[in-house]
Amino acid sequence: MSANRIYTCQEDDICLVAYPKSGNNFLLFLVAMLLYRKKMDWATKGEMIQNVSSEPIENLPNPHLVWSHDRYDPSYPKVIYLVRDPRDVVISYYHHFRKYYGESRDFDKFFEAFMEGDVGPGMWDASIESWLDNQEKVKNGFLLVKYEELLENTSKEAKRIISFLNLDRSEQEINEAVNWASFDNMKTLEQKQQTHLNGPSPLVNQNMPFVREGKANNWKSVLSNEQQQQINQAFDTTLSRLGYK
Repeated sequence: MSANRIYTCQEDDICLVAYPKSGNNFLLFLVAMLLYRKKMDWATKGEMIQNVSSEPIENLPNPHLVWSHDRYDPSYPKVIYLVRDPRDVVISYYHHFRKYYGESRDFDKFFEAFMEGDVGPGMWDASIESWLDNQEKVKNGFLLVKYEELLENTSKEAKRIISFLNLDRSEQEINEAVNWASFDNMKTLEQKQQTHLNGPSPLVNQNMPFVREGKANNWKSVLSNEQQQQINQAFDTTLSRLGYK
């Protein structure tokens, strides 16, 4: 891919940004349906939503929905930023590496790499803080969404998103979008559209699901007391800032 084929953000783009494994697809499914009144699935995601790091997709619906895992970028005109408790992020990320990259490390080793910023896009707290510190600079607006609140009351968060995007949607349309973006539905769609999620790489574990449990606070039964303490100390400022303490 040549450098000039990387996507360039446009004035009316809506950018959905998050650290990996923060519930990105949950939000993408929801916002796409609220915005376009059209059901996006695993087969059509690549036609409807632009990865900021990929070649421009032809005939994207307007306004463009753009997704990214990047740190603060002043070229992003309007941002919905999704955050998730890093104690759950590291667990989900570990399973992602096992499915897609043939991860051979045990969880404890992966946890160490995560805490050292050795998995992309680097340190969790630095990535989050880059957006929190610059949110006022996002010219068309910045909306912070917490994964746990999105999971607990998807309809309420959908209404915040609708307001942020200046949309007019009925209760029925909101309910349809909420149901479509549910983990149960995404799992059902995965069973029918596995080829769109597994891809051609020989490293991919075809038997591991992409959509897992999507639960909050799973870390309480997975992380050791030492690991919990390590995250709490390392990310203390950001955890407090987001209300995760």
